[in-house]
Parts: sequence; C-alpha cells; structure tokens
Amino acid sequence: MRQVLAEFLRAIPQSNQEAASIAKLVQGDTMEATLFVTGVAYFLKMWGIVWFDEEHMRIQATSQAAKYTLNSLAEFIANDLTLISDWKTRGVNRDEAAGPFQNGATFLALLDAYRVTHEDHPQPSRQEKVAQVLIKRTNQQTGQAELLLQFDRNANQYQFIGGRWRESDGPVINTMVREIEEELEGNDLIHGKTYKLGTVADDLVPNLVLSPTFGALTEYHFWIYHMQDLAMPLALQADDRWVPVEQILSGAVTIEDGQTYPFQNNDIFLRIHEAIPGGLAALVDSQSDNES
Repeated sequence: MRQVLAEFLRAIPQSNQEAASIAKLVQGDTMEATLFVTGVAYFLKMWGIVWFDEEHMRIQATSQAAKYTLNSLAEFIANDLTLISDWKTRGVNRDEAAGPFQNGATFLALLDAYRVTHEDHPQPSRQEKVAQVLIKRTNQQTGQAELLLQFDRNANQYQFIGGRWRESDGPVINTMVREIEEELEGNDLIHGKTYKLGTVADDLVPNLVLSPTFGALTEYHFWIYHMQDLAMPLALQADDRWVPVEQILSGAVTIEDGQTYPFQNNDIFLRIHEAIPGGLAALVDSQSDNES
C-alpha cells in the first residue's frame, strides 16, 4: 500500500494540467486502494496542496510548488522516511534553531495556533483536570504576601504546586495530596496531620490555552486548594520560589538576575484571585506562626 500511495502522489496533475479522476490515478484500481487514497486526498486538501472536487472525485495540485511537494512526499513514503522522529520530548520550541519539526509538541503548537486564528469557535485538542495548591506566607522582611511557585522546565514557566488528575487518583483531592508529596518531597507532609487542605474553587475553567508542554490547545479544569495549618517550615528545592502576589498578578515571575518568565495563561491566576474574597493576598498564611 505504501508504493500505491507514493505512485498516487506522483501521478496527481500539476495546476496547469487537467484535473484527473482519483480512480484513474490508483494502481490496480481496487476499491480498497481507491478508498485509501480518497482519504489521503482529503488530508492533502486540508494542507492546501491539492484542489479536490469531492462530488466528481477529481484532483490536481494547486501550484507548481504544491506539485513538487507531492513529489517530495512520495519519496518520503516510498523510502519510509519519518519527518518528525521525536514525539515524546515535552516542551514547545525547546531549541529555536531546530525549527518546527524538532518534536511533536512544537509541530502541534503550530497546528493548533493556526486553528485558534482561523476558527470561530476552536475546539480543544486536549482536556485536563488539574489540582493546584496555594501555599501562602507573609514575608517577614518586606511584609508582602507571597505564594509558593515551582518552575516547570517542560513548560518553561513558574506555576503553583500541583499536577494533572489521573483516573487512578479517584477524587481530585487525592491528586492534590499525591502532587504535594511528589513536588515537596523531603518535607514529611502528611495530609490531615501536618497540614490541611481547604477548597478555594471547584472545576474552574479559564480560557483555552496552547499547552507549553504538549503544544495542544487545551481546556483545563482546575481544582484549587489552600494549604492550611502547616506544622513546619517548608524545605524548598532549587526550582521552588516564594513569589509576591503583586508579581503573580502582573503575569510573570522575575528572578534575581532580572530574567522574566511570563505565564502562558495568566487568566487562571486572575480567576483564582477573583474567586477569593479579598484576593490572593487575603489568604491566611499556610503556616500559622509563619516561621518560613
């Protein structure tokens, strides 16, 4: 079937030639092969490479460059070449010099970004439940309200402690407990014993956003919790940072060397801020005696 497809691509007429019937371009002219290349024709039409008359099943390249692209694609298929070999590495555009085919996430981000600008009501490619916790302190030196954020290297941004819900978690609060244990390891945190969780918001849905990790247009559903009655100061890791609420609401985190990390979707921070009477700064400190 690979060779059938390659020959079909090579046989598609140029734009200055008469459109051809798909059935006449298929080697062997079997029903199975015709149905197969018809599906390919719809795919090529999506890319704008071919003009495809669905009613009469006729096809031709849209330009000379399009025809040359079809010839190149035929060689990819005939020689079993892979255009994007890395579909596992997370993070969009991790190497700017490597271009759009460096990994699947970068390529998908281009596709979904295009949909966002060309569809009236773009549908998400991905839906996720996410649990996040607000851990708050008052900085004893500055008096500023601060929240604990953690740097996500895949997303290249700071975000609240938390993560995606798994079916095996059951209730979302179990996701939150698991993520706290994983992301604040070394602190001997035991839910119900060394800290409590209060619910700030259930199923908070911000605007659709391109995931900086997977590149997909994502509909997030957030469950937001507030860590309370924390029994001890937290031992932080290198990627953990106390960030002033004022800075969070500005849409970016600026570290000591002056480098700024903007949030991919500041909408969720603003939604959380609005969901709390008095805003984020009005939260009670997570550790009641605030020795952190």
